[in-house]
Amino acid sequence: GTGRGTLPGSMKEVLLKISGVPVYWDGEMIEYTGELTCCADGSPRCYGPEGCDPEPLDYLGNAGSPETGWWGIVTDANGTPIFQQEGDLKKHPYPGLYISCTAYGHSEYPPTDCRHWVNAETVKFSVIPSSVRMAVSPKFLGCRATIFDKKYQKQVDAVCAEIGPSHHLGEASMAVCSAFGLSNNPKNGGSSDRKRWLYRFYPGDPAPGWKLI
Repeated sequence: GTGRGTLPGSMKEVLLKISGVPVYWDGEMIEYTGELTCCADGSPRCYGPEGCDPEPLDYLGNAGSPETGWWGIVTDANGTPIFQQEGDLKKHPYPGLYISCTAYGHSEYPPTDCRHWVNAETVKFSVIPSSVRMAVSPKFLGCRATIFDKKYQKQVDAVCAEIGPSHHLGEASMAVCSAFGLSNNPKNGGSSDRKRWLYRFYPGDPAPGWKLI
C-alpha cells in the first residue's frame, strides 16, 4: 500500500469521468472499465515509412506527423525520425523501420536502441490515460496493473508502461490481447466492448521485476 492509512474495502471515490465513465480511486488503486484497444507501441515492428519492408504493424498516423510533431517514434534533435540501421539485430531488429517508443524506458540502453523501450509484442502492459495519471501523485510508470475480462472471468497481470490520450479509457499491449485470446493486430484487433474490461492500477506499487520511474 501507500501508507496513507486506507483500509481494504475502503470507499472508492470518483476521481474524474471520461466520456461519462467514472474513474475510481480508493487511495491505493485506480479502477475503471473500458474497451481493449490493441497497442503496438515499443515493438520494433510498430512504425515505418510508407511502402517499407517488412510492413509495419500499425498506421504511421498513430505516431504523429511532421506537422504535429512525432510522439510515437524516436527522432533526432531536428524532429526527424531515426531509422533502425543494419548491423546489430539486437539493437535494431528491423532495419529500415523507425524506433517506436513508450513512456517507460529501460535506462541501461540509449533511446536509439529498441531495447530501451517496452515491446508491446512480448510485454503485457496497460496504458494509463494522461488525465488519470496527472490526477493522483503516486507514480504509474512501472506500477502493478491488472486487466479483468468480465465476460470470461479471466485476469491478466500487467505493468503500466505507456501513457495514452486523456479522453480514452481502455488500451493494452499486443501481448495482453494475445493472453485473452483476442486478435493482437493493432489495426483491427482487441475488443471494442467498453463494459467488458476492468482495469486496475496500483500507482506507487512496482510490478514484479520493474522499478517506478
